[in-house]
Amino acid sequence: MLEKADRALEGALYYGSALLMLGMTGVILYTVIARYFFNASPIWAEEVPRVIFLWVTYLAVAVGVRRGQSLRITFLLEKMPPLARLVTEVFMHLAILVMLGFLIWNNRPVIELNSQTKMLATQWADSVRYWPLTVGCVLIAIYQLRLLIKSIKSYRA
Repeated sequence: MLEKADRALEGALYYGSALLMLGMTGVILYTVIARYFFNASPIWAEEVPRVIFLWVTYLAVAVGVRRGQSLRITFLLEKMPPLARLVTEVFMHLAILVMLGFLIWNNRPVIELNSQTKMLATQWADSVRYWPLTVGCVLIAIYQLRLLIKSIKSYRA
C-alpha cells in the first residue's frame, strides 16, 4: 500500500509539474500576444509566471530526487570498498537532510511575514512565492530518507 501511495505521489508531482509548465507557457504566450499584437499587456504578466516557475522548479527537483537523477559524482564512490562507500553515502544523505531542515526552518518566518502582504497585480498572498521552497524541501527530504535506506539495504546485501 505504501508503494502504491509513493507511485501516486510521484505521478501527481510529475504530471502536476508538466501541467504547471504548460500553464506557464500558455500564460507567457498570452502575455506576449497581448503586448505585441494588441498593445495591452495584462497587469499580472510578471507575477503569475514567476510563481508558476517557482512551483515547477521545486516539484520537478523532488521528482528528480525520487528517481535518483540528482547530480552526483560517483567516480570515487565506485572505487571505494563497501563499508567506506556506505559511510560516505550516509554522510552525504545526512548532510543533505541537515541542509533541507535548515532551509525549511529558516523559510518559516519568511512565509509568516509575507502571508500578511499581497502581491500588487494578483492580490495573492506574498507567501505563495515562498511556499514552494518549503514544500519542495519536505518532498526532497522524504526521498532522501528513501535513498538513505536504499544505501543501507544495498550494503547489507
